[in-house]
Amino acid sequence: MPTWTPSGPWKMRFRKALDDAFDEATFTLLLADYFDVQFAKVSAPGFGKEFQNRLQEVIDKARMEDWLLDLVVAAHERRAKNSALASIAQDLGLTIAGPRLINTTGKSLEDIVRDNAKFINPAVFTERLPQLEGQVCWIDIPGGGGTGFLVGADLVLTNNHVVQRILKGEARAQDVRCRFDYRQALDGSVPTRTPATVSLATDWLVDSKPPSIFDWDLDLGEADEEESDYALIRLEEAIGDLPIGGDTVDVQAQPRGFVDTVGDVPALTTGNQVFLLQHPRGEPLQLTVGTIVAFNHAGTRVRYDANSKDGSSGSPVFDADLKLVALHHARDPAEPPQWNQAIPFAVVKKVWKFP
Repeated sequence: MPTWTPSGPWKMRFRKALDDAFDEATFTLLLADYFDVQFAKVSAPGFGKEFQNRLQEVIDKARMEDWLLDLVVAAHERRAKNSALASIAQDLGLTIAGPRLINTTGKSLEDIVRDNAKFINPAVFTERLPQLEGQVCWIDIPGGGGTGFLVGADLVLTNNHVVQRILKGEARAQDVRCRFDYRQALDGSVPTRTPATVSLATDWLVDSKPPSIFDWDLDLGEADEEESDYALIRLEEAIGDLPIGGDTVDVQAQPRGFVDTVGDVPALTTGNQVFLLQHPRGEPLQLTVGTIVAFNHAGTRVRYDANSKDGSSGSPVFDADLKLVALHHARDPAEPPQWNQAIPFAVVKKVWKFP
């Protein structure tokens, strides 16, 4: 696969974004924390040498040594709310695998957000999205796995059926790893830095409810609220309290954080667009968009046409305001599948025992 070659205008855009997001001290920390590189050795300060000139020398070195994509990721992680860095990372597809956006609606992302969110604009959407991306993980279980997402500094929400191999003794909890920050560029290349990996705590299972026998055929019956197919699991480290990329003395580095579950869950209706962040089959993070098509009579299940695969179970489902509205857990077993299904998060909140 050919190596990506940045253009002169792209390098200028990236340099200006770095200049806006960092000063000499914090950029020095970025290089040391992520790459064990000394800024002064790459580009020594000198009389009349502007900060942007030194940034350009770092960009050139990173390009020659093939860690420029990693530098984009690192800068984006360290300053997740910086819209210029977010735009650069998203243009490269560094947060989403394959197609940057898997969209069945026929509309652009900007149009979808504008049509479905009353108090948010597409620019704010793209600024919020990177924070959520850092809160989603692949739960790597020997012989299986699924997607999960932080709902507390050390708490991950996923499906009960995702962790069934552990509960049945077919896999050991100590062998499970939750992998965050797994990304892929549009050209198929993957940044070389290893994703952040966290093990499960000794007392890993906080709370769970089983799925329903009716989940794959709504005509057979109605899933009960107690059949909400979720598992709340605890990590051995409060990764949500640390900045993406690990601990640092950079006081401007924000914690990774976790998905907000406080307050009322937004209502959903047929025709609303939904957004899923997922690791299908353990692949790099993907964002898919779809439309709500149906509910069961009890209101305990919602179906939509957003794409998913095996391994997508446990993915967070967001509305156009990027508010958590459902927990993805199933797909049509037919080929090709006609629907995907989730448990409305309002149902989960009714029955879960949140510590």
